[in-house]
Amino acid sequence: KKEDYFLIVSQLSAYKKIDLAVQLFNKIGRRLIVIGSGPQEQYLKNIAGPKVEILGWKSDEEMAQYMQYCRAFIFPGEEDFGITPVEAMACGKPVLAYRKGGVTETVIEGMTGEFFDELTVSSMEEGLARLVLHEGKYDAMKIRARAEEFSKVKFCERIEGILENIRNSKS
Repeated sequence: KKEDYFLIVSQLSAYKKIDLAVQLFNKIGRRLIVIGSGPQEQYLKNIAGPKVEILGWKSDEEMAQYMQYCRAFIFPGEEDFGITPVEAMACGKPVLAYRKGGVTETVIEGMTGEFFDELTVSSMEEGLARLVLHEGKYDAMKIRARAEEFSKVKFCERIEGILENIRNSKS
């Protein structure tokens, strides 16, 4: 089940580029929910149009519910890894992300989401248009399977494999 809103979960700091998403969703008149707190919270509330909700901090349980019911997850900033897009994918949700940083290793274009290439409203809008156009083609189970590749269990298996290789090379 999904509802007609897009979601951001983030610390509300300038480098996260949440304001870019707020500007886009103000422009296109689609519903955006932003969960998080931080130094830009009041600024974002001030620039948010009628379809943009800045909810502040929410518990993990509440955040998970929002992720389960959103249409897609929006990730406008650059991070070394970016855990929230993977969490959204674990809920079977596609991700729209800026094509920089760790998200380029977690999101597969056309399968688990879409990218945009410039930190501009127009570039983000083009990426969102592709995501909406392909929305019916995203397979929630494939998206979830991709997220599971970054689970704690898989991480431990990979570390064990590396350690085993090291042990074998010393024998």
